[in-house]
Amino acid sequence: MITIPKGTKDVLPKDSYKWHRVYDIIAVLRDQYHLKEIMTPTFEHTELFERGVGDGSDIVRKEMYTFLDKGNRSLTLKPEGTAGVARSFIENNLDNDILPIKMYYVTPCFRYERPQAGRLREHHQFGVEIYGSDSVLADVEAISIAYQFYVRMGIQPTVELNTLGCEHCRANYIDALKKYYAQHLDAMCPDCQDRFKKNPLRILDCKVPSCKEITKNAPVVRDYVCEDCKTKFDTILKLLDTMHIPYKINDRLVRGIDYYTNLVFEFIDEDKKLGQNALGAGGRYNNLIAELGGKSVPVVGFGIGIERILLYLENKGIALPEDITVDYFVVSVIDDMQYTLQTVQKLRNQGYNVDFDLLSRSLKAQFKYANKIGSKYVIVIGQDEYESGVLTVKNMENHEEKKMTLEEIVRK
Repeated sequence: MITIPKGTKDVLPKDSYKWHRVYDIIAVLRDQYHLKEIMTPTFEHTELFERGVGDGSDIVRKEMYTFLDKGNRSLTLKPEGTAGVARSFIENNLDNDILPIKMYYVTPCFRYERPQAGRLREHHQFGVEIYGSDSVLADVEAISIAYQFYVRMGIQPTVELNTLGCEHCRANYIDALKKYYAQHLDAMCPDCQDRFKKNPLRILDCKVPSCKEITKNAPVVRDYVCEDCKTKFDTILKLLDTMHIPYKINDRLVRGIDYYTNLVFEFIDEDKKLGQNALGAGGRYNNLIAELGGKSVPVVGFGIGIERILLYLENKGIALPEDITVDYFVVSVIDDMQYTLQTVQKLRNQGYNVDFDLLSRSLKAQFKYANKIGSKYVIVIGQDEYESGVLTVKNMENHEEKKMTLEEIVRK
């Protein structure tokens, strides 16, 4: 038997309604926040992620699915959504459109990592990117969209925030980190020894116990940010208070991708019993477009893993309503299949959700099936109904029966 590849997962018919609930919520947010959908290819040139995500990140160093095509070109299955959107923005001259542009996507992403709860090698990401505004209002708008997504899913998260400062602040902070970590290099893991050379900020995100212990006494970024960056960050906090969005400052938050600058944020659940309490994350990446060869354009955005959210809901015991209902199940025990199909189609044409038997089951078995799928009503077409044109309609909740023509049912 051929089995599913490690790190992937089937979405079975009994669970697919949960995904549609997610899509429905995204569609509401799309309209309320005036978001436009962008769709980018599943694979891109490898260079895009090396330059955009950063060759110092774990994603590029360890996790990408990279291959040579028949033209000997290096291609990579997208490990995240932002870099592809940035490439599209540059290539399609979207900076000539009316700015800001607020875009969203729902896309598969691929990362070769050890599969664990909520973290698959193929997963799906809901993301939003706001291009063209360097205002703190855009920062709060991005956080607000993500927060509303969680709330509508029945989740009450806290947003952790930090500022990495502007280029000048960041350079001063990195110098301070280097001076501190240089004294402890021998006691750090091989990955952090490599991060020390490429991007010392990434050491702050290390989960190895010895490195976490060293990091406890590392310099704090807010001690190195300039007054302008500090004012921006404080303004964001005030605006979040205005929006009644719960938050906390996390001085160690840096995010695992190199393109982040200034604001970074992560949505968490404070319940430590869940293990994986990170629900989604984002921030500002004002230098990304210029680094990829475009004009300098400010950007802020976030990404949320859909599989992780659905697992979180399951672990918290939060049920998503299965709102797909069957209005009528047509029970037919006559030989005239055309009459049965015409009845079903007329009801569907009027906007009703209708199902009927495809297995030539008995009357009793059809009723049993209608009850299993939760049909509100059953319409019976027996020989008497067929000859008279008056159908039997049974309410499956209170078991009341009525005799009605199809025209009367449609007008009901």
